[in-house]
Amino acid sequence: MEILQNIEFANIWWAIFTPVLLIVLDVATGVIIAWRNNNFKSAKMREGLSKKFGELVYVLIGILAKFALGTEIILYFTVGYICLMEISSLAENCDKLGVKIPDKLKEKLNNNNKEE
Repeated sequence: MEILQNIEFANIWWAIFTPVLLIVLDVATGVIIAWRNNNFKSAKMREGLSKKFGELVYVLIGILAKFALGTEIILYFTVGYICLMEISSLAENCDKLGVKIPDKLKEKLNNNNKEE
């Protein structure tokens, strides 16, 4: 809990920009993987994009809580959680794209060498 108290965004826009950037990168790498594997399906992309939209709603709730309740802990928790999810998803996608990642990290990821 102490680590969350030490996190501070210099500007509220970083709380929005960081998750959005990670989401865009995750979607882009996912599309590249699907395209490369001849497995591009618009229905699957719509499903994924709706989940990403839900993540952005969490960021919005965190921002509203910051202003309504006067506390930033909800914002930091939601942004931190979403960033952690997106970074792990990016690592999985990079592994599928052939980027070398450490074996210890590969074991922890929920990748299981499945091609999507």
